[in-house]
Parts: sequence; C-alpha cells; structure tokens
Amino acid sequence: MKRIFCALALAVTLASLLTPRGTAGDSADVKGQEPYTVSLDLRFTKRNQNPLQRAISFLDMGPNAYATGFVVGDGLVMTAYHAVSGGLSAYKRKQLRLAPDDQLEVRVTVGGCQATVVKFDAEADLALLRVCRSHRRADAPAFQISPGQDESLVVFAQPNGDKMVRRGVFSGPYMFGGQQFWSARIEGRDGYSGSPVYNDRGELVGVFSRYDFSRNVALISPGVRARKLLEDYAASPEP
Repeated sequence: MKRIFCALALAVTLASLLTPRGTAGDSADVKGQEPYTVSLDLRFTKRNQNPLQRAISFLDMGPNAYATGFVVGDGLVMTAYHAVSGGLSAYKRKQLRLAPDDQLEVRVTVGGCQATVVKFDAEADLALLRVCRSHRRADAPAFQISPGQDESLVVFAQPNGDKMVRRGVFSGPYMFGGQQFWSARIEGRDGYSGSPVYNDRGELVGVFSRYDFSRNVALISPGVRARKLLEDYAASPEP
C-alpha cells in the first residue's frame, strides 16, 4: 500500500512537470541537486561459472567496477542501464578480464545495501533501481526537454564515492544504436555512467550514458526519456 501511495504521489508530481519551466527563478538551483547523486558499487561476474571460477569469485566479493546514480523519488535511483545489466563495452570487458561474448551477472549495491532494477529502457540506456538507503526525495526532478546550442551544462558524478563536478556545453543530437541521444562537450571518465546532467537552473537535461573518444563528446540519454521511464513506473509500480 505504501509503495502504491508513493507511486501515485510520483505520478501527480510528474504531471505537473509536463510543460517546460518558465524562468530561472522558478527552478531549483543546480547546486541543490548535488546531494541526490549516489555511488553505485558493481560486481560483474561471468554467468554459468565453472567450480574454480565460482570459488575465486566467492573469495573476492568486493566491487570490480563503479557507476553513478541519482535519487528521483523515495527509495528510487536512476542510472545508466548498461552499467547494471552487463551491457559493457569491449574495452571495459577487457579491463575486467571478461570475454566479449561472456554472459554477465551484476550485483549492484548502494551504501552497502543491494539494489534491485525495477524498470528500465534499454534503448535509451536508462534504469530505475529500488534502494534501501538514499537521500530522501519527495519530488521528481524538473526536466529540460530541448537544450539550446552551447547551453551550459553540469555533471555531478560520484564513482567509488569520489564526488566530481564537471562543466561543459550542449552540442546537439547524436544518433547511437538507432536511437537519438544528446551530445555535449564535457569531460567523461570511468564511473560517470548514470550521472545526472543539469542546466544552470537545476533542470535535468539527461543522464550520462557513455563517452565517444573519437569525437571527444559525451553521450547523454535525453531528459524526455528519463521522464517517460518515471511515468511508466508510476503507472505500474512494483508489487
């Protein structure tokens, strides 16, 4: 019952955000969003391990990768889907000594407590996690649907608990895997996946997905897709 009530409250909040915010004075200051960023500890292991691999994995249960997420509701954290689903790049798999065709299992913890994926949009590279401990948030974030060219952006990342703030500018649309993402001239590092990207008014522009080193741009899952994922969850919350 409590979860249904929270979902209904989330739906009402999201409905009020369907239209763009008017002025900078109507939006939360970007600094006010920083405390909602959380660190995700990830443990990637090969599925269907042989006995020796299982024994080695059991002896080393600590994280072997990190990502970032941010609180979007009471006990709800949003992040990049590939970080919590095992959809890693060939480069990252090589770092973790995993084969390109290995089927992976992922254990996600936030603040030492295991998290569960409750909703995702694989095409937009977005996932919602249910966590047991987070900075409490009663309202959903405000969204910016159409960023302007060269608009100032800020990323709040927290890989492995290290708080990082990076600024950049919006570049424009970017097609990746048949889906439209945003691109931005902004620094990207390992563990930034899932970081929230805001404008200077504190509105969520999107979610940091990955970094294209060939063009030196960050790929960002658009805020409209993040909002849609929250709406879908509010319409059919977990039992």
